[in-house]
Order: sequence, then structure tokens, then C-alpha cells
Amino acid sequence: MAKLTRHEIREGALLLLYQAESGDAELREIIESCEEAFGFDANGSIVKLAQGVIDNREALDEIIAKYSLTRKVERIPKINLCITRLALYEMDFLPEIPDKVAMNEAIELSKEYAYQPDSKFISGLLGAYYRDKHNE
Repeated sequence: MAKLTRHEIREGALLLLYQAESGDAELREIIESCEEAFGFDANGSIVKLAQGVIDNREALDEIIAKYSLTRKVERIPKINLCITRLALYEMDFLPEIPDKVAMNEAIELSKEYAYQPDSKFISGLLGAYYRDKHNE
């Protein structure tokens, strides 16, 4: 099997996170369901990334709440939450990934999976967080 790109890992993690957000199944159940339904191959990197976001969801949502000036966290579409959490997780917990790379990937994922206005919302939120983080 070919090695997955970092983008493919993010995309796989996004799929798992969205499924987790849309129901009450455990991550292992979601992985098994995706493997059966889509032939999805959840390698260790995908699972580790998704689990990291899930494990830090509360802290990530606090950041989103602080920087979301127009919407409460519970009113943000689930796919946007998943994309934003994924980027924030990479920015705060994976120092080997440059913040601007995590932000750019989130914007690319949002262009593919979210509505255009939502892509701007995600970009604005991550940009504001990045500026504050690097001005401290």
C-alpha cells in the first residue's frame, strides 16, 4: 500500500471526525463502519490524528468560542467545526506542522467540503487565532 500524503491523512481524519460528530458511536465503531461501507483504510496516522482532536475537543471548542465572533459553537455547521478543530489541533498540539500549513490545509478542506461563506469564516477564525498566538 502506498504511503498516504499529509493531506490524505487529514482528509481521512476529517471523515472520521464528521462521522463522530454526527452520531454517538465510538471511534473504533466508526472506523469499522467506514471500512465496511467505503473500503476506507484507516491507517494509524489517520486514527491518531482523529483521536487527538476528539481527546482535546473541549480545549479546541474554547478557542473556537473565543474567536467565533458571529456564531456560537453549537450553531456552527458540523463539517466546519471538524475542519476548524483539526486545524487548531495541529496548530497547538503538533509542533512539527507549521501553523500556516495547518491553516492552509483547513482552507483547502473547507473549499472542498463546506460552503464558500463557511470557508471564509474558517479562514477568518484561524487567521485571528494565528495572529494572537504569534503576537504573544
